Amino acid sequence: MTDTHAATDSAVEAAATWHSRLDAPDMDWDRFGEWLAADPAHRNAYDSIASLDAEFVAAAPAIAARLPANDDNADIADQDVVPRAAARGRRWQWAALGSSGALAAGLALMLVAPSGDDAAQAYETGRSETRSVTLADGSRMQIDRGSRVSVSGGGSPVIEIAQGAANFAVRHDPSRVLMVRAGGYEVRDLGTTFDVVSARGRVAVTVAEGMVSVTPVGGTPSDATTLHAGQNLDITQDKQIAERRKVDPARVSDWTDGRLDYDGAPLPLVAADIARYADSPLTVDASAANLRFSGVLTIGDGSRLVDQLQAVLPIRVRRVAGVVHLGAAGGR
Repeated sequence: MTDTHAATDSAVEAAATWHSRLDAPDMDWDRFGEWLAADPAHRNAYDSIASLDAEFVAAAPAIAARLPANDDNADIADQDVVPRAAARGRRWQWAALGSSGALAAGLALMLVAPSGDDAAQAYETGRSETRSVTLADGSRMQIDRGSRVSVSGGGSPVIEIAQGAANFAVRHDPSRVLMVRAGGYEVRDLGTTFDVVSARGRVAVTVAEGMVSVTPVGGTPSDATTLHAGQNLDITQDKQIAERRKVDPARVSDWTDGRLDYDGAPLPLVAADIARYADSPLTVDASAANLRFSGVLTIGDGSRLVDQLQAVLPIRVRRVAGVVHLGAAGGR
């Protein structure tokens, strides 16, 4: 084995060890940050481990579904989606089996059937729960943790996102329109896969496939913004800012895999995402507003997201009157 291969293997092993301890009460975030900063190969190795872990979480339900239903496996139904014994021999415990496996543990499948009175069906998810919903028109909706969503409209669904996020995979059908309302805006699908976030005064629409139209409620067709695959529209209402940017379509709705994946994202945008899962509101001080973040954050129960961010960015964290302030390290 060459020295280069040995160094790579060593970095991967260390990354796996760090990743396995993210939710540990005694996690040493300072040493973790120092290890990441010591060599770019460490950052690459850790991102690879986090992404692999997230892929395993996403595949866990499908793996469980293929397990034979016989007497030898009768006890498996009462255990985790993947037997723990299969994971014990590894250097880390897969997230599907730990607290960061909330996606797999909390996943529920529901069918929204048309009703005679077209009454709205309401859904509310907790901090460790996501829900997968099949709408009456055959479209699929995945609801993020900590979200409140209602569905009405039968064959032409109308979804209201009061808080949180949802991903939509919509069948193209010219005879009907699926509409999502969030934070004073209406998103109309044109046969696509897309993501809508509504949280703390921010609305974000991101398209993975196809295209959508975004219009203020009560607006005219001339007010509409059309987004295509690989585009994101981020709206901050109190500042009257609407920013369109390019994104990697493969990273749209990465929260469904239990992670947040960024490539040069502004810190305020990252903080807005983290705020969806954290116990306290987050704000970014002017001293750190221009910082950008690239990497993978593991959501878990949301309590460690700020720590993960502080480990890789030159920021300091202050907690004042229940609000978490992110400022530049060394700033006032």
